[in-house]
Amino acid sequence: MITITDIAEALGISAATVSRALNNSRLVGPELTESIKATGVELGYKKRVIRRHRGRAILSIKLILPHHEEPERALFYDFASLIENIRLGFRECAINLLCETASTKFRPFPHKKGGDTSGFIFAFNRPSPATLLELNEVGTPFVVLNRQIPGIPCVASENAQGMADIAAHLLERKADLKPAYIALEGMDQVGEERLDGFAAACASLGIGFDPQNDAYRFENIISITSERMLAISSNYNAVVCANDIVGTVVLEELDRLGIPIPSQIAVTGFDDSPVRRLSRPLLTTVSMPIADLARTAATQLETQIIQRKDPQEIIRIPGMLLVGEST
Repeated sequence: MITITDIAEALGISAATVSRALNNSRLVGPELTESIKATGVELGYKKRVIRRHRGRAILSIKLILPHHEEPERALFYDFASLIENIRLGFRECAINLLCETASTKFRPFPHKKGGDTSGFIFAFNRPSPATLLELNEVGTPFVVLNRQIPGIPCVASENAQGMADIAAHLLERKADLKPAYIALEGMDQVGEERLDGFAAACASLGIGFDPQNDAYRFENIISITSERMLAISSNYNAVVCANDIVGTVVLEELDRLGIPIPSQIAVTGFDDSPVRRLSRPLLTTVSMPIADLARTAATQLETQIIQRKDPQEIIRIPGMLLVGEST
């Protein structure tokens, strides 16, 4: 089957230019458009017709999920809600949803028939530079969910506002507030965004917090031990955790030490992940609006595919402060 990549290779131009010309984009001049279409006819190219079912287009969408070595990382969102709301976000068409993981061997188009993919959603992971280059060359629409990359269409949680809500809440509970921030190594952009948001909120509210000295990064969940939490709890009266998985483990280790919560030390998480329901006392957190994120990302992608409109570069969706017994 001849694809737009074959036409591009024959003319020595990018596949994105071929795609635009075949869709009569004004970004490609009339002479080049005519040459591209003529080459397509010569090679036997046939434009793929989007299948219709009951008057709706049926698109093939690939959902790219992160690959984690640590199994607990899969606990920070509801996978079923993600899938359901991606489907709901496509309002003008139906979809065939294919799932893959973002391993080092991932290729968006592993073979020529991969060109039948209408769009990609990268959820909770950043596409590699090589992947971005290939997507742009082919001209296939995509959107990134819960990460931000300059110049790339993204839909993400409003981490800064969530941390501001946590800081204000803790200050109401403890006038002499002295907080620590705890995250896991490997959280990268999300962990740093939440740290920056909390630091900015503390500065605004007059809370003593130094992100250089009061932020702790643990290698993994196993390394959050009673001994290390004892050292932290002796210097702070609140622990702000980068997510609920960390917060739940911190609560358990403090309980082992016999430290009363929240009277001696308050603990917060982030994301309202399923694991929070297991925390005792119930963890105070900020919801990650997974349903809104998934629907918005899907609608953004549908707009690119069906209406051929340039997407908004970044959409931030705020969560809600959920007060539990841990504060």
